[in-house]
Amino acid sequence: MCEQHALGQHAAVLQPWLRPRVGFSRTADADAPVGASRIGGGPDVPADFQWPMRNGRPLDFLLQINLADLQGLQSGLDLPAQGLLSFFYDTQEQPWGYDPAHGDGHCIVLLEAGDLQRLPAPDPEMALPPAALGFHQGWGLPHPFSADGERMVEAFQSDGIDWDDDEVADDYYDLVDAVADHGAPTAGERHGLGGYSHNVQGDMRLEAELVSHGLYCGNQTGYQDPRRAALEACGAEWSLLLQLDSDDHAMWGDSGMLYGWIRQRDLAARDLSRTWMRLQSC
Repeated sequence: MCEQHALGQHAAVLQPWLRPRVGFSRTADADAPVGASRIGGGPDVPADFQWPMRNGRPLDFLLQINLADLQGLQSGLDLPAQGLLSFFYDTQEQPWGYDPAHGDGHCIVLLEAGDLQRLPAPDPEMALPPAALGFHQGWGLPHPFSADGERMVEAFQSDGIDWDDDEVADDYYDLVDAVADHGAPTAGERHGLGGYSHNVQGDMRLEAELVSHGLYCGNQTGYQDPRRAALEACGAEWSLLLQLDSDDHAMWGDSGMLYGWIRQRDLAARDLSRTWMRLQSC
């Protein structure tokens, strides 16, 4: 693929940056059984489940992943082998995540895949169309608009690549897209678990750390706060858990994406109470 994008002589530099991800897509099955990996409609939950709320309104169900479906696939995440990973979000207000006040705009839960019941969507008008999910092994390279992308550019330059050459940068952008499309049933579809974020705007990991510590990042306020220096090193602890692209069934902002993030230590402890959801859009 590097050869196809005029970067063949630099493949050895790029190879260490390749990272696995699990891609997923809708299937033609709109009536998946209880406990199956699926998107839209209502969630499958235990009898004592308490629906997450925001401002007196139930959060909307996005999707659930039966983790047994991921066996044999590499995500780069320390996920349990069993259970149901379920995502909820305020699809009506679509909080962007740059404000600490947006923290209650989403909820991610890990449920035992045992005795479950399917609940109806509390707001049918905001519910995503239901469909079962199919999974495939995906891969990724750092997106240029990210901290990892900046370090990759430094590796490029150390190998004699002139990143200021627009043609070189365009070749790399095209390669990032081609790698992301590899193995996917639909080109350009960026739904996935783990790996690198395919950014619409800038890097999110530092922002995740700042917002999680109460700093507002809708402008430069949080980035200029004196606490930034102490928090910045911790930004690398955040891993991409979910990337949900806009498609024919859901639009995030103006054809943007939703990104769910979690600290690596929290995921290892199976603590999903401190996750962060970010919307990026043009």
